Amino acid sequence: MITKRIHRYFRLFLTVVILAAVTSCATSERPPKPTASGRAGELLVIMDPYLWDGRVGNTFKEVFRAPVPMLPQAEPMFNVIYVPTREFSRVFETHRHIFFIELDESLSSPSIEFSRDAWARPQLVVRVKAPSQESVIRILNNNAQTFYDRYLAVEYIRLENAYRRMIKHDSHQRVKEMFGIDMAIPEGYFVAVEGEDFIWLRKTATREEFDQSVMIWTLDYTDPETDFDIDVIWARRDSITQRYVPGQFPGTYMTTYRGDQELRPDFREVSFNDMYAIEARSLWRVEGDFMGGPFVTYTFVDEDTNRLFMIDGWVFAPKYDKRDYMRQVEAIIWSLSFPEEEDEEEEDEEEELV
Repeated sequence: MITKRIHRYFRLFLTVVILAAVTSCATSERPPKPTASGRAGELLVIMDPYLWDGRVGNTFKEVFRAPVPMLPQAEPMFNVIYVPTREFSRVFETHRHIFFIELDESLSSPSIEFSRDAWARPQLVVRVKAPSQESVIRILNNNAQTFYDRYLAVEYIRLENAYRRMIKHDSHQRVKEMFGIDMAIPEGYFVAVEGEDFIWLRKTATREEFDQSVMIWTLDYTDPETDFDIDVIWARRDSITQRYVPGQFPGTYMTTYRGDQELRPDFREVSFNDMYAIEARSLWRVEGDFMGGPFVTYTFVDEDTNRLFMIDGWVFAPKYDKRDYMRQVEAIIWSLSFPEEEDEEEEDEEEELV
């Protein structure tokens, strides 16, 4: 009798243990995805060798190794690393930027798929599937800017995550007090100049010529025909830099290159953190001196306060390539948010082809 009772209790105990284990497995969270790997600006492309060695590969190189616009010297949009399809394995899955090209003649039409954080964070995986080489080439050429913007958005997130672990608290707080915005301003950036609705944040090197800067200024928003006019934006930047950004000698100041049509700022409409904005890229110089470098300016409106924001980032690094330094200041700019905004995660999606 006692033996039967022990067996019954033992079976009950095992049942409880098994149920607890199953419940634990069902309710436990998935392990966190690893941090994405890869150097700044690297892009893995995966396709079959016959594609890489032919027209598709040549087009891919032309698109993704194209020079970054408005830099003093030629630098590629991305450092492309080719991996044959058969050699792609788990060791490559954590790379930050991955681009698959798959040719399948049975497909009726081509497609583009964007997958965020598929194997790591932050990460973007792009898959292009097409029935012919001609359709792949068309996709690459017609969607180049979309690919650039999507990959750079992930690059900015990587940098922002790093910056938020080393915030320069006094600079961060001053920007929030003056403009009511949050930005990931990292260590090294100090307040160089404050003016009326203006601030210049600057990072310099002590032993060499080097400068990274972010400038913010606001105006009353009056009329879109005026405030988003490209010549007005250009003139306003020159006015601000002449007033607040002096050169190293008396009477010198920052301005933009003018006169040469090829150096006219490159303007385009963008969605800046879900707000309509004008992006302007060009080269700056110092009037009366021989200093210069690249800059980018974003102009947008905070509709809640009816303020026109202009946020500018620029680099001076005569001894170095400037692509990655510019992307570092751009990441600070793109980290901007208003305190009431809530973060929204992007979902995987398929886009119609252009």
